[in-house]
Amino acid sequence: MKLISLSGYSRDRRRPIGRNGEVGYTSSSSTTDKLSKRTHPTETITFRLPTALLEELRKDAELEKINLNAFVTRIFSNHIQWERYERKMGLLPMTKPFLKEVINQLTNDQIINLAQKIEKENFKNILIFMNESHDLDDFVEILRTWLTVSWMQHNIVLRNGSYHFNIQHDLGYKWSLYVQTLVSELSNDILQRRAEIRITDNVISIVFPRD
Repeated sequence: MKLISLSGYSRDRRRPIGRNGEVGYTSSSSTTDKLSKRTHPTETITFRLPTALLEELRKDAELEKINLNAFVTRIFSNHIQWERYERKMGLLPMTKPFLKEVINQLTNDQIINLAQKIEKENFKNILIFMNESHDLDDFVEILRTWLTVSWMQHNIVLRNGSYHFNIQHDLGYKWSLYVQTLVSELSNDILQRRAEIRITDNVISIVFPRD
């Protein structure tokens, strides 16, 4: 057994500002690192972990090119912001080949109907379960977390007062259509604002105006 000390952090809405007033996050190892570098209260806590488990965590952190503290903080953050709700809301994991095969069996109209009539209500219930009210920053944070735990590569930039998402995947046009319809419906219903969304077979571009 070995001891591991972690510095924790609490969530707030501040974003690190880069050159030209831009804020950038990416989906891979740096997303949660940059979130964790905000200025807010931290605590140091020590856990006693099996040596073999700790070594596996170190290996994964090295592969992600981040330090162990940032890697474990990301695991905790994903659990708090999304994974703990999966069991309560009945969300089920599925393999990418299975999802791709199933969605390609549907017509475009069926996909749009599925996103508008079924999935929208499910996701609204999840968001309400997490928090009764949401502003744009909350919505963007939840979307970012969903993309991260779903392993969809993405980056986020805050530019000229708007959030710009670029999402990459390999599930084809119909998955892009599904995400476009679902995010558009949720943005209209929850935020009462229109998201600008463009899609291709493997890329989804979303802009959320802040004003």
